[in-house]
Amino acid sequence: MSVCVARHFAKPRGRCRQCGGDSASGQVGKLIKKRKMTDFKTYYKQDFRHDLQRFVGQIPIEGNKHYDKEEFNIQYFFLTPNYKYLDIIPTDKRGLFAVALFWTVLIDQVFYTHFRFSYQTFPKFIGNCTAPSLMSSECGHCQHPKRIFQAINDIFDKGNRFDFDREIFKSDENCTKREQIHYLSYLEQSKEVMQEEIKDYFETHQPEIEWTEFWAKCEKEL
Repeated sequence: MSVCVARHFAKPRGRCRQCGGDSASGQVGKLIKKRKMTDFKTYYKQDFRHDLQRFVGQIPIEGNKHYDKEEFNIQYFFLTPNYKYLDIIPTDKRGLFAVALFWTVLIDQVFYTHFRFSYQTFPKFIGNCTAPSLMSSECGHCQHPKRIFQAINDIFDKGNRFDFDREIFKSDENCTKREQIHYLSYLEQSKEVMQEEIKDYFETHQPEIEWTEFWAKCEKEL
């Protein structure tokens, strides 16, 4: 399969109903946010987009030459403990981030593979920029998104063993040990959330695609 670009259609961050302002402002909002940070639905709708932008923004774009300079790809080793890129995500949110990234890539791959006739109408992730797909550390091979869960705790993969553009990333190698990232509980609770997201998206924006059929194809990849 040719390159698949991941996009995210989570709804924008809203205002806190209890304090009347942004959920991150004021002591009440901070307490609400802190209490719900173990909740996948809250994270996906409020924080994932920002976290992904920060994660992507720190990685040297010149190292992603698989297709062209306009298209960014997450190489497998970017997520491993041997590089510092995932450290930009707070420790308590890394499992949530991994699960949200998994769904983002999976949804795009399902769309590209099974509903290619409407693929060009699928919304972009960040403006007109292509969002990441998961690539092999060996360069150029598209990976199943489940490998995200392997990568986040993979202490052995140190990047491309043929040193392809290795010097670009060398300064970002991680010298400190990273705590193991746990994600299984988030993956389990994410299923209901993403089913509802997919249902809402296709019924609202692309009703020509039956959402139940799309969801069934996603489930086969879990």
